[in-house]
Amino acid sequence: MADKKPVYITTTLPYVNAKPHIGFAMEIIRADVMARWKRAQGFEVFFNTGTDERGAKIFEAARKVGQKPQVYVNEAAKKFQALIPLLNLSEPNFIRTTDSLAQKMATFTKNPTKLNIALAAN
Repeated sequence: MADKKPVYITTTLPYVNAKPHIGFAMEIIRADVMARWKRAQGFEVFFNTGTDERGAKIFEAARKVGQKPQVYVNEAAKKFQALIPLLNLSEPNFIRTTDSLAQKMATFTKNPTKLNIALAAN
């Protein structure tokens, strides 16, 4: 299997200003099916999903419920993470755009060498 290149599968990262919905569930299930299929073929698979926790709409949603934005996104992200066992997903990496690793990746995307160093440090 050494001749097979690793496979990277990701979903969109939905904003957390709304609850998870059937459309995102369908997307993540399709991505999981593809990840399982590729693993069954012997590929090394990195399956990524998560949440986008930045933006004016999220700030406004937090304000409407009287919470600080970080408290709001922490609670909202739990609802998306709960989809993993609920939908019986296979080993996805769950990234949140407020995580320090996600912030490092965003910082270093224009310089792959620095990105690899940042990833290795985590």
